[in-house]
Amino acid sequence: MSAKIIAAVLLVALFASVAHADAPAQIALSPQLQTCLQRADELPDIAAAEATAWIKKGGGDDAHLCRAFAQANRGMHVDAAREFWALASGYDKSEPHRAVAMHDLSGQEFLRAKDVKNATAQYDAALKIAPDDATSLTGRAMTLMESERYWDAINDLNRAIKAAPDDADALRQRGRAWAQLGNEKNAEEDFGHAAALAEK
Repeated sequence: MSAKIIAAVLLVALFASVAHADAPAQIALSPQLQTCLQRADELPDIAAAEATAWIKKGGGDDAHLCRAFAQANRGMHVDAAREFWALASGYDKSEPHRAVAMHDLSGQEFLRAKDVKNATAQYDAALKIAPDDATSLTGRAMTLMESERYWDAINDLNRAIKAAPDDADALRQRGRAWAQLGNEKNAEEDFGHAAALAEK
């Protein structure tokens, strides 16, 4: 997980308004969190140890968030998934936009660990809060494809693309599903559209 991806996740998914009226327009990251996240990307073993020490000193959600990213970068996907899940549970009622982002990250890490059941549960939890969230729909579609439920995946991806027409990842995933179903025409169309969007 590169620094660019971390920045995108944090600044867009976590701290942007995500079309929720109750969400703040922008929340600055603390200097300590910024430093820890950079280490999580470059030196995840050190970042994990520092985040654990920070947690013991009362670092709160920032410290847990950093440790989750560090664990993900160490290849400890289940540990990262559980940490993101715990954060999501804390946000479910108070800050739903952040809860959705945490459930999505947890689902992603469970999927990387090949735990389709828990990955699906995390995306389901996110979609219970935000039924039209394109990231959550795309993530759940990926879990459905792992179970060879390609038509169900296409249904989720259709919804994701309707919610976010310029989402290249959703288009790529739908192309994968069409290819698995033997529909090369639709697959090529989606892959081509995704490539064009990526070049913009």
